[in-house]
Amino acid sequence: MREWAAEHPGLVSVVAALAGGIVAVGVDVLLGQRLDTAVINSVFLMLFFGGSAYFGQKRLRKTKGRLDEQGQSLMFLRYPNSLPGSLSGVWQMGVATPTLGRIDFQPAVYEDLVPSGRSRALTGLSVTESPPRKADRHDNKQTVPYGFQVITMESDGGTIEIAASPDTLQKIQDAVEPASP
Repeated sequence: MREWAAEHPGLVSVVAALAGGIVAVGVDVLLGQRLDTAVINSVFLMLFFGGSAYFGQKRLRKTKGRLDEQGQSLMFLRYPNSLPGSLSGVWQMGVATPTLGRIDFQPAVYEDLVPSGRSRALTGLSVTESPPRKADRHDNKQTVPYGFQVITMESDGGTIEIAASPDTLQKIQDAVEPASP
């Protein structure tokens, strides 16, 4: 079931919105609202949240397809050990081009991937021993999409965290030599 949910995050969001709508109808009726009003309110809420999830996932698939054609991937980057107030707690969205031993990262704005700032090369990369973790609610508040995973790597510039889809993380890990034991 978990594998199916991981393959269909948009559909899972729609089902969650449907379940939430049913619960909302029950709560509204228990609080004294008329059944027809509660159902109408819940239908509009389900359409809003379900539609938002569906179209968000559709937009991500379209962006992924466009980037895959060029050998690039959508990636989020942060520096967890940097000074407070800098990028220590903020995810920077961009386009990654992994090559052997390095990642070329171009910061970008929104899903249109309009370049913002200078491109940088992340070099001297090695994957840490810790396994990838799922992006949690704190990461998702900063536009990291649901279903993305986070890995920690060492680079010439210090420790970095990369959030990306599981297949992008695999590409990155294949391009980077594994950490020496």
